[in-house]
Amino acid sequence: MPKNTRNSKNSKPLPMKIIGISIGLLFILIVVGVMIIPAFFDKNPVGSLFNNQPAPWALSPKELAKFNYSESEQSGRGYFIEYCASCHGPTGKGNGPLSVNLKKRIPNFLSPSAKYINGFEKDLLFKTINEGIPNSEMPKFNYIPQLAKENIVEYLLHLKKYQNMY
Repeated sequence: MPKNTRNSKNSKPLPMKIIGISIGLLFILIVVGVMIIPAFFDKNPVGSLFNNQPAPWALSPKELAKFNYSESEQSGRGYFIEYCASCHGPTGKGNGPLSVNLKKRIPNFLSPSAKYINGFEKDLLFKTINEGIPNSEMPKFNYIPQLAKENIVEYLLHLKKYQNMY
């Protein structure tokens, strides 16, 4: 077997300080290059953090004045978007992103000819929210706080009453 011709006395130690600094600089360049620069141009979701834009569902002061929401209706709109809009859409048209996966088409709350299984009166809307609709994909939402349910119902009644505004 050949002997190791390299002598440990003659070899230089690795420059750990330089390697550590190089790795640190590389990390900083990656963070700046991948996150900060594209974010400045809003090319990725992180960019919205730097642009201070309102959420897509937020209403401008002009829209708030147009719809003339009461405090409970405005709160109900927020709860509706949180709990219901994924299926029903933000304005109750039945066009939420999950609606395409459902077996039956969701009713459009803004359509005068829409048919509602439980009806569209205040107490019937509470029943639908609390119990869901049997043999359908409308689940129970009995875990939602009572005030939130009341506000959602107020928002739905507002949608129905002023359906020509949406």
